Amino acid sequence: MSTVSVQMCQFIVAGAAQRGVLPSQLLAQAGLRAEQLTNPDGRLPRESEVRLWEAAVRLSQDADLGLHMAAQLNVGILGGLGFAVRSSATLGEAYERVARYLSLVNQDIELQIVRVSDELVALRHVPPTTLHPPRQAVECFMALLYRVGQLGIGSAFVVSALHLRHAKVLDITAHRQLFGVLPRFASEHDELILSRPLLAARQREAEPELGTILDRHLQDMLRQLPPKAGFLDQVRAALLAELKHGELSVTALAQRLHMSPRSLQRRLQQEQTTIKNLFTALRRELAIRHLRERHESIAEIAFLLGFSEPSTFHRAFKRWTGMTPAQFRGSAE
Repeated sequence: MSTVSVQMCQFIVAGAAQRGVLPSQLLAQAGLRAEQLTNPDGRLPRESEVRLWEAAVRLSQDADLGLHMAAQLNVGILGGLGFAVRSSATLGEAYERVARYLSLVNQDIELQIVRVSDELVALRHVPPTTLHPPRQAVECFMALLYRVGQLGIGSAFVVSALHLRHAKVLDITAHRQLFGVLPRFASEHDELILSRPLLAARQREAEPELGTILDRHLQDMLRQLPPKAGFLDQVRAALLAELKHGELSVTALAQRLHMSPRSLQRRLQQEQTTIKNLFTALRRELAIRHLRERHESIAEIAFLLGFSEPSTFHRAFKRWTGMTPAQFRGSAE
């Protein structure tokens, strides 16, 4: 299961509160409890962060929430990574550390530092394959990258271009004020374009020795992260959540995974499987587990697995195993 740091979730709650959103109301709408955010070193499922962003945007009614929050952003919200970034000798080294340790903040996104030309380099946000957050979250991440440069080398930090994948927004005042350039929307990537010499600029608070010490600490933290959920794990989790209602349509499943139906179909083809195959395999696995380990009636199990009639479950189970559910349960006792 992919996770995010509690500190990032705390940042969202605090940022929304500055826009007049009550933390208790925000947490309730995101399906979270206040005690889940008390440990700054803790972690939450990434879907909790997505729900927080969605609820924060909805309750604040601020179309530029991510940019407004990031304008006052302190890299301290990144914990040990923030200190390592500030202590880096050069700006390029700072961004390399962000890319290397970003999983400590969010396991489902990546930062790539891509050479565009002899003169330009791109700081490219690689989005998650599922559970896409609202555009405000992406804009906040891009603004975080900007703030790293601004805090690192001051007024010398100037971006050459800002590219955003989402559709054009009507009011770009906040974008222009923060980044100093006009954004280009509907782009292939979310990225900041910089002059390559900027990466060699020495940071104002450089402490290379401290950075080396922090690297060891951050590497230990990376090794302690839970395994990242794969794409098929996320699809199975979505199917499981709606199992009793029967097989989900491509559209419904895509909506639950926060991706387009076309993207979902393409990923399933890459994995050489289908929704039907995954759904059938999940039903079979759970049917066997229920019959072996639990004491519900066969009719109750049929209902839990989304079958309209016990007889339909009987036929499916015999097709899977060569036995009826009653015969299988008897042989397992």
